[in-house]
Amino acid sequence: MKRIVMLFVVSCLFLAAFGQQKQKKALSISDFAKWKTIKSTCLSANGKYVTYELNPQQGDGHLIIKHNDSRQEDSIARGYAPVFSPESDFILFKIKQPLDSIRQAKIKKISKDKFPQDSLGIFFTRNSKIVKFPRIKSFSIPEENAEWIAFLTEPLSEKKKKAKEKSDFTSDADDDSSDSKSANKSSTLTLFHVKTGDTIQYKKVNDLFYSKKGKYILFSQENIDSLKNTRVWLFETATRQARKVLEKPGSVRQLATDDPGLQFAFLFSQDTTKQKTYHLFYGKNTDELATVMVSSETPGMPIGWAPSENRNLSFSEDGTRLFMGTASIPEPEKKDSLTDEEKPRLDIWSWQDKELQPQQKINLDREKKRTYLAVFHLSEQKFIQLGDPIIRDVDFNEKGNGAFALGRDNMLYRRESSWTGANKADYYLIDLKTGIKRKMLQATERAWLSPKGNFIVWYNQADSSYYSRSTNIQSQADNRLTKQIPVIFCDEQNDMPDYPNPYGIAGWAENDRFIYIYDRYDIWKIDPTATRVAVNVTRSFGRRNHLQLRYIKLDPEEEFIDSKNTNLASSFDEKSKASGIFQIDFENYKEPRLLIAENMKIGTPTKAKNSDLLVFTKENTNVFPDLWTSNLRFDHQKKISEANAQQSNYIWAMSSLVKWTSFNGDTLEGLLYIPENLDPQKKYPMVIYYYERNSENLFRHYQPAPSRSTINRTFYASNGYIVFVPDITYRTGYPGKSAYDAIVSGTQYLTENFPFINRHKIGLQGQSWGGYQTAWMVTQTNMFAAAMAGAPVSNMTSAYGGIRWESGMSRMFQYEHSQSRIGGTLWEKPMQYIENSPLFYAPQVRTPLLIMHNDNDGAVPWYQGIELFTALRRLDKPVWMLSYNGEPHNLKDTSWGNRVDLSTRMKGFFDHYLQDKPMPDWMKFGIPAIDKGQTNRY
Repeated sequence: MKRIVMLFVVSCLFLAAFGQQKQKKALSISDFAKWKTIKSTCLSANGKYVTYELNPQQGDGHLIIKHNDSRQEDSIARGYAPVFSPESDFILFKIKQPLDSIRQAKIKKISKDKFPQDSLGIFFTRNSKIVKFPRIKSFSIPEENAEWIAFLTEPLSEKKKKAKEKSDFTSDADDDSSDSKSANKSSTLTLFHVKTGDTIQYKKVNDLFYSKKGKYILFSQENIDSLKNTRVWLFETATRQARKVLEKPGSVRQLATDDPGLQFAFLFSQDTTKQKTYHLFYGKNTDELATVMVSSETPGMPIGWAPSENRNLSFSEDGTRLFMGTASIPEPEKKDSLTDEEKPRLDIWSWQDKELQPQQKINLDREKKRTYLAVFHLSEQKFIQLGDPIIRDVDFNEKGNGAFALGRDNMLYRRESSWTGANKADYYLIDLKTGIKRKMLQATERAWLSPKGNFIVWYNQADSSYYSRSTNIQSQADNRLTKQIPVIFCDEQNDMPDYPNPYGIAGWAENDRFIYIYDRYDIWKIDPTATRVAVNVTRSFGRRNHLQLRYIKLDPEEEFIDSKNTNLASSFDEKSKASGIFQIDFENYKEPRLLIAENMKIGTPTKAKNSDLLVFTKENTNVFPDLWTSNLRFDHQKKISEANAQQSNYIWAMSSLVKWTSFNGDTLEGLLYIPENLDPQKKYPMVIYYYERNSENLFRHYQPAPSRSTINRTFYASNGYIVFVPDITYRTGYPGKSAYDAIVSGTQYLTENFPFINRHKIGLQGQSWGGYQTAWMVTQTNMFAAAMAGAPVSNMTSAYGGIRWESGMSRMFQYEHSQSRIGGTLWEKPMQYIENSPLFYAPQVRTPLLIMHNDNDGAVPWYQGIELFTALRRLDKPVWMLSYNGEPHNLKDTSWGNRVDLSTRMKGFFDHYLQDKPMPDWMKFGIPAIDKGQTNRY
């Protein structure tokens, strides 16, 4: 009876939809290019304007500027990367050259210096006027008082330079006595006055820094005359005067000022060699010239070290400290006296290495540029070295004003992380005034320093609990924060053979008085001294209603959660998969108040800095994530974008949640996508896609787009396919069997309850871990008519000892502790490695298989796809492998041609086996290497 009712409801629903939508057309691959996306959304500080990029997937887009207090909308062709001024009076953005111009330049292989360049655009909100400047390299505005815009442009060629009028402002900073070849390597700095339109230009500028308060601009010029002099200037925005604070032959790096611009600093070296030793110069806005503050000879500087150009300089917020990076002085490069043939070229792998050679190579550039944090106390004129080759990573809070920093040493655990995948370290409390280091924690995965520096908090994997310890040297007791609370603070659904991850920290109360920690559903207010009873801020409302509640940080600079503010939390309903937003009371612990909840996925809202206006997205299967605005109460919502109105012309997908019991006895969920014009009297082919759990994406919108590795659910449903996405749960040691139990049981449930699914025309598709599961499935059952496996592991015994080339890490940890879920080494559980490897069951395959495995895959070694392909080829099984040259694990987002090609071939493959369409020529005849690039044979 239950089945009859279900079918009756489904039939009525789809017949009604079919009657209304029968004039619509199916999506084609040629439709992908015109489908638009929204990105780079910005909200003005006063909340009166919203700007965003509206771009087709291929072609020239627009920058849209919405006026929230009216219906006015401005559109700027090819605008991108918008930034609002702090006073909301203008918008800065870049303007791309037309796509066709760029395309032609690439076809003609035009040199980089002649390539079409972007322009700078300035949009004035008071009158909607636009000013443009060509050849933009970069721009900068302050966080406050943006009366001037500073930007760097490529210099004009000599021919154009002579035709251009002289600048409105001249000074010795404009000296142009060096040759044009040298000048062309530098930039022109333009300072644009927003109110008057006046411009001031300086030539041969290589860097600039705009003070946060907008009062000063520090910039440098190199090789400005025949003596190769370098100058550093401090420009005062109020007086329009630039003052020279350095003039010497040499190189300048890492300009910085404090927030008001009253102090400045930079690195300078007079060395002419490639490897330079820098001194740190410092000055005040009242000083005539900058002077050396820190050098290799400064007391406290480690012997043989000096300030490094590879880390930014930064002042503490209160201006009393200057932070820098230091490193050993680089040795001069030795003169090469050997030919390439005379040099040995090899890598030596040692069993004692902390990192494998491939990982060392990946990190080589970073290690060459590694610096160690140091601080100079300006009032005491005292240098303190904080980091060192042991404690290499040092973080500080309170914007540099605090008493302590947190140091991290993972040296003892780096070697074992190659097979454990763990990120353990010893943590040290570092006194910023003295540099004294005190070990606080040992072999700990996660630790945090509280905002005021009063506590170190860490998560202990062994007992799934949070702990704290006071930074007061007199108090060394560990405080157990969550051990006595009767809920779990780590992933309750973890099914990997490793410790589950914690749900995380929401934030802190003012002055470190309380810490807010998440369990699966709710937010807990916990005393870091563990002397007061923990309070469930959300009153277990989340757990009672199966709602995951997560605090929304509306102020990106927030240090503490202000209990007196209107505080919001996002919600996710584990049963319905719907999103919502609640108001949370952090002070009185009232039950959360619902503000908005819909059968949608609601994006995290962004708040205007000086207004209660919010901008956010809402989406579901049928609704593109357009932009909406609202106040903090969500009682005045307004949709402000319409990205893809053409969607109404196409057959779309409809999604629903299905539930069944797996062969293992687990209650599972999955997503079912069907064409909106489905006729229940017909039979439809089905493609099954999977990757662990996916049901939480019930309301996610999948816009038509060419594939990077997986099927597009909307596109396939529009073209007459049913798409099924089952959740998969796993048992340690049996990943393949777990996938079989979930996928096959779900397939049987659907074919028994939905007669419009053709049980003889079902395909499989998965990528990466899903690719492995696809390869496994076709060795265990012949119930599927076709399968596509992207980047599959086919042989766990050979993959176990392989390398993840994008990171250089060994793959061992994946099998012992992570996704592959074997739960032991190859020598501890050899049979489970073999039993879960599709390669060893190759003779059982009866399902036609399409493999994609790219030759620059940095996650799953390319040879895994080759092993499976060559085995099936030898066994005369129908198998094809697509290998895109130079492409990574998933096709690059920018590889439009390859993505369209994959979409075409994958659809042609499934169309042939599941919709009985003719076999494409590339499947019939292949494409020999001699014909590569000459024909596609679609």
